[in-house]
Order: sequence, then structure tokens, then C-alpha cells
Amino acid sequence: MTVKRVPQRVRGAVKATSAKTTTKTATGAVTKSAVRTNPATKSAVAWKPDVRADQIVSVLGNKRAARMLSVSESQPSRWRNAQEVPSPQVAPALVDLDHIIARLQLLWDTDVIGDWLEGSNAFLDGARPIDVLLVHGSIPVLEAIEAEASGAYA
Repeated sequence: MTVKRVPQRVRGAVKATSAKTTTKTATGAVTKSAVRTNPATKSAVAWKPDVRADQIVSVLGNKRAARMLSVSESQPSRWRNAQEVPSPQVAPALVDLDHIIARLQLLWDTDVIGDWLEGSNAFLDGARPIDVLLVHGSIPVLEAIEAEASGAYA
């Protein structure tokens, strides 16, 4: 017989728990082993979603950040205040967007970054960098940033 505790949900986010699996063997002995937890919540302290969300929102604004990440407008604020942890589906996009914004801050003023992310980009065959980031990850967007920095598409 296996009994598992299901992680509790708090306002749409998974709350970290220390769930255990209890297994009864054929001899009647009971053994316990740790259940795999949600990677986004397990290491939330390590990857600091509140700090990343704060950086993104300070550059893009709450509404624009929510729109780019396809989440409700209230979620970035809850992430910033550590009231909620991004879902496992959104967490990688949040980390990638934070990295891309940091790289863009090396080139431009903050007020240009949102427009660049949502504008058509010649290096990306006319695609918007934010769309490429969400579909293909950060590498093509980083390459586009390097092209901009080198003046390839100036």
C-alpha cells in the first residue's frame, strides 16, 4: 500500500512540502522514502523567483511582464512579494527573460528594452524576440543581442 501526500496549492502556486511515501513490504515492514517535489518550488530559495520577478517588473512594468509571460496581471506582483512561486511551466521563461533583460541592460537604457523585446527583429527573421524566447529559449535571442551589439543590423 502506497500513501502519498499531494502538495498543497496556494493561490495557483504549488507550495513546497516534504511529502513521504509509505510502502508496506510483503513481510509487513513499513518503509519511507521521499517523494519527488516540484523542482520550481523545491529550490525556490536557490533561484530566487522574487528577485528575478522584481528585476523584470522594474524594467517592463507589471502589466507588460504579465502579458509577455502569459500570466494574470497579479502574478508578477505575488512573485515579487514571495506570496507565490511561478509554476513549473512559467519558471524557465521567467529565468530566461531575467537573463535576457540583464544582457540588454548592458547595451541600452531600460526604457528601450520592452520595445525591443516586442518589436520585429531582422536577425530573428522578423519574429519578436519575446516570442522566440518563449518558443525556442534564450540562445537565438542572445545571438540577436550579440548581432545588435556588434552592429550587424544597425
